[in-house]
Amino acid sequence: MPEITYDQLKPYQKISDAHRFVGPSSDWTQEVLEYYLHGEQIRGIKLPWPSMDRRFRLREHEMSVLAGPSGAGKSLLCSQFILNAMEQGYPCLSVSLEMTVKSQLARAWRQRSLVAEPGLNEGLDFAAWADGKLWFYNQQGSVTFNTLMAVLGYTSDTYGVKFVVIDSLMTVGDIPSDAWEQQKRFVCALANVARDLGIHIMLVCHTRKTQDASQPLSRHDVSGSSDITNRVDNVLILQRTFSRDMMRPDAKLNIVKCRHFDQGEESMSLWLDMASLNYYSEGDTPRVIGNETKISKAKGEKIPTVGEISIVKIQPKPAAGGHRVAVNGGAGGGLNAVASG
Repeated sequence: MPEITYDQLKPYQKISDAHRFVGPSSDWTQEVLEYYLHGEQIRGIKLPWPSMDRRFRLREHEMSVLAGPSGAGKSLLCSQFILNAMEQGYPCLSVSLEMTVKSQLARAWRQRSLVAEPGLNEGLDFAAWADGKLWFYNQQGSVTFNTLMAVLGYTSDTYGVKFVVIDSLMTVGDIPSDAWEQQKRFVCALANVARDLGIHIMLVCHTRKTQDASQPLSRHDVSGSSDITNRVDNVLILQRTFSRDMMRPDAKLNIVKCRHFDQGEESMSLWLDMASLNYYSEGDTPRVIGNETKISKAKGEKIPTVGEISIVKIQPKPAAGGHRVAVNGGAGGGLNAVASG
């Protein structure tokens, strides 16, 4: 395949890439032949509901948006996605600027164990099962664009993270809610990071307020720039029904865009199990996730921990056995990312 240099393309457009590749269609003939002769294996993170296994996946190198009104349960559903991804062998990173790590873990303990008030056994079991699989970016409030990008690259390289949830777009501090062009650039940058690192990024967004909350929402109801939904590979919209009828679903999950699955667009009815905080579909029931883990109660055994990534402005001397790594936080001066666990 011929390589086109920057100097060759410079007269036509300004580009920042080191180089671009252009090739004739015949260069891909073998790949297309293999696709039609042998089919393409469905890869990616399965959703929590088996009925979608062959229809839709959260694939590496791609980006999704999960949108919905306030109170729909977007963060709760993201936690379910993370637990299912972990069970399938995908190390995960939660970047939640709206919830503390303690609150996220308290909910995850319930969702995994199906116990409304988890105790010592459920907590130790979760810690052992999640060891090396789950990481948190430990900061509340907001994060700058440059710092977020640095944390994504660092956790991918250091911990092999493959699935990232960013909750939410509103917490990226240096991108105003009405700055459409900045939002477009941010989402494009995230999509490029997902592609280059081979990870899947799920960005949580809000939807605009509507006069009739019972009407189905579309991708055009996602708050912010229209380029947010144009650039990403998948758009999922979660909407509560607030029905008091036990037989009627509590929520609808609409997959309104899926670029690489021809029959993936789907409207799913979901019920919410309040004891475990799990959404489940018709014909299914919540299940214990990854229950193969056994806990030894031997005295003096080290209790496993779930990893955290923190951003601090100073770099004190690390404790014995700890890890501390510098992450570039932007042009105004580097910050430090602390990895523990």
